[in-house]
Formats: sequence, structure tokens, C-alpha cells
Amino acid sequence: MSELEGVIKYRLDYEQSEAVTENLDYLNTWRSILHGLGLIGQESSRYEGYGFGNLSQRSQLDKSQFIISGTQTGNHKVLGKSDYVCVKYCDVEKNYVIASGPVKPSSEALTHSMFYRLESSIQCVMHVHSPGLWKFGLDKDYPVTDKSVEYGTQDMATEISRLYKSGSLNQTRTLVMAGHEDGVICFGDSVDQAGLGLVDLWVKAHL
Repeated sequence: MSELEGVIKYRLDYEQSEAVTENLDYLNTWRSILHGLGLIGQESSRYEGYGFGNLSQRSQLDKSQFIISGTQTGNHKVLGKSDYVCVKYCDVEKNYVIASGPVKPSSEALTHSMFYRLESSIQCVMHVHSPGLWKFGLDKDYPVTDKSVEYGTQDMATEISRLYKSGSLNQTRTLVMAGHEDGVICFGDSVDQAGLGLVDLWVKAHL
């Protein structure tokens, strides 16, 4: 059985609060595109009915924070601001996350945080699920995380750091999660760059 998506594995200090006030128009537009392509969603026949896929952007108000889609929001065709949460602090070494918003953060919050920690220019991270893209990425030797590493863990965040620092992500800005079936991550210096990276991969996989 493949790993279940959506189960939070980090220690979470969560405060329920009002919806985020930042501009999420670009992020929401791309989220709708990815949902339409079946890269984000929720289906009873996949992953035992759990929602899949999440995306985030660096906070425009505090660059040390980021906004991420809430856990188990994959079933929503369109998200509103009440479906996002602000991650205020992450400590990978202590497996600890502090967040506030109307919903709890995605199970991949720790993974997203590593990208923002590695490079100040990174503004967006998108994590999707697709058997076709996953297999294509493996077959075409895209950068890949160790197959023994589970999603949403300290080890996954460490794997992200290893791949980034090795330089293997410089060209593709895309990686395949070998230990998280169908999981693919793309990141960019803008929301558009990350989204276009995934669409480019989708087109190549379907040619």
C-alpha cells in the first residue's frame, strides 16, 4: 500500500485565526489550473480517499514566513483565503511548526519550509500528484529523493536540502519523490515560474 497523503507528521503549534490578508490571486489561479489537470484533488479511488497536492508562496509581509494551502483541501475545486494558513516558524531539526489561520497547514509544510530556508529568491513551491508525471520523471532521470524517505518528515526536508545543494535542481527546479508514490515538487522564483515548470513537465509527459 502506498503512503497516505494528508497525515501531519510534525509537531504543530496551531492558532485558529482570521483568513490571511495577503494577495493570493496568482497562487489561486495556478491552483485552479493544477486542479483542472488532476494534479491536485481528491478521489475515492486514489490514496484511500485522502486529498492530494498543496502549494505555497513566501509571505509578502514577512519574508521569513509563508502561506500554504490547508490540510485536506484537495476536494475543493476553487480555494478561498479561508483555505490558506500562514506558517510563521519551522524548525526542521525539532520537527516543529507554528502556524495560524482558519485551517491547519498541509502535511508537507515542513518540506515547503526547507525551500524557503535554502534560498531567499524562492517564492513558490508546488507539490502535486500524478502517476504519469511521477513515472516520466523517474524514467527521464529527474532529481529524485531517496525511496526510503517518507513525505512530510524531517528526512524529506533534509533530502530537499541535499538535492538543492548538489546543484541537481538548478536546471529542472523539479524533483520526484521516490518514496512518496506519484509525488512531484516544482519550485520557482515566482508563482508563475513554478506553475509553468509543472505545465512544461505535464506537456512533456503527454507527448
